[in-house]
Amino acid sequence: MKKLMLLLSIVLFVGCAASWPQKANLNPVVDDQLYGFYQPGLDISIDGQDERAGSQIIKIALPDSPVKLISHQVAPHILLAERLQDGFLQQGLARGNQSNITISVTVEELQATLSKPGVMYNSNAKSRIKLTVTNNGNILNKEYNRASSQDSVTRPDIHDLEVLLNEQLSEIMAQALSDNQIRGAIKGQF
Repeated sequence: MKKLMLLLSIVLFVGCAASWPQKANLNPVVDDQLYGFYQPGLDISIDGQDERAGSQIIKIALPDSPVKLISHQVAPHILLAERLQDGFLQQGLARGNQSNITISVTVEELQATLSKPGVMYNSNAKSRIKLTVTNNGNILNKEYNRASSQDSVTRPDIHDLEVLLNEQLSEIMAQALSDNQIRGAIKGQF
């Protein structure tokens, strides 16, 4: 009887559908920036836009389960614009709403997908972010792409998928903040 109860408990436990949160939490990190890349008094305005078809950043597509789409607590383009602005402020730029220098952060692609094509679970993340620097009518467009994939025997949780996206976004912001073409465009050197 104990064996039967144990077997029944295991079957019920394994058969339970996974519960996923309604919102994901992105928290990309901007490393401390060196001050002094820009002359004092130079100000910028940063805004963001989202050109993705949907608002989800995580897609759970597992066999025998309906597809689950999970969005972010704060719109990714707003989060990225705020974090980049913090980085540029650390480098010596000032915040200016009426500035002649604007940086537009466009989220073109941002999604982690969890699937199980066979025996293994696959976590696949893609990020494509475009920065447009406009300085007195001159324009520079830069696109930053990241992709990563991980296979696992055990099912990753939401935190594992968030980490994939956070790492990609942190790398993209670090690259943008150290990009000599971006720095030149902000200084008016096209």
